[in-house]
Amino acid sequence: MRTTREQAAQTRERIVETAARLYREHGINGIGVADLMKEAGLTHGGFYKHFESKEALIAEACSTALESTRTELLRKTELVSDEEAIASLVHSYLSRAHSEHPGHGCAIAALGAEAARGEAASKEVMAQGVDELLAIISKQLQRSGAKDDAATAHGVLSSLIGGLLLSRMMDKPANVKAVLRDTSDFVLKAVQK
Repeated sequence: MRTTREQAAQTRERIVETAARLYREHGINGIGVADLMKEAGLTHGGFYKHFESKEALIAEACSTALESTRTELLRKTELVSDEEAIASLVHSYLSRAHSEHPGHGCAIAALGAEAARGEAASKEVMAQGVDELLAIISKQLQRSGAKDDAATAHGVLSSLIGGLLLSRMMDKPANVKAVLRDTSDFVLKAVQK
């Protein structure tokens, strides 16, 4: 039976969504194409019908994961007053749920180190993702009446990513909670005028 273009597009989307989740859970090098395709409910042989290379999938999966993070952060900050905007963003990013579920979280925190050593396409996607997250942070800083300059936005993003990574390395729930709380407090104090 022939596959329609719509079916092929849906299959490709399913592969990308699966890859976006699995790469964030296991790392780019932590899961192979065969296992990824199996998780998507497809055969390994069908991969090259949809992608020219694994790197092409990695770049697209990172882009999808970053878009998900942007959408979620914007959704949560739109629901609060201007004064609460940056605090909402910080608490959302440094939440227990984000720490415990990397497969549904920020691709920069989950894959940044691997992408930095990766090929040009994934590096470019991640760099664009950083720029877009910096723009979101800057907007929330402005809304909140907090310091808003490039150095502050870079500091906030670096602290968020670092705090999230540290929380994921902790072996005790109390330590996870402390890292998330302390990083949130640090960031919010740092951005006050």
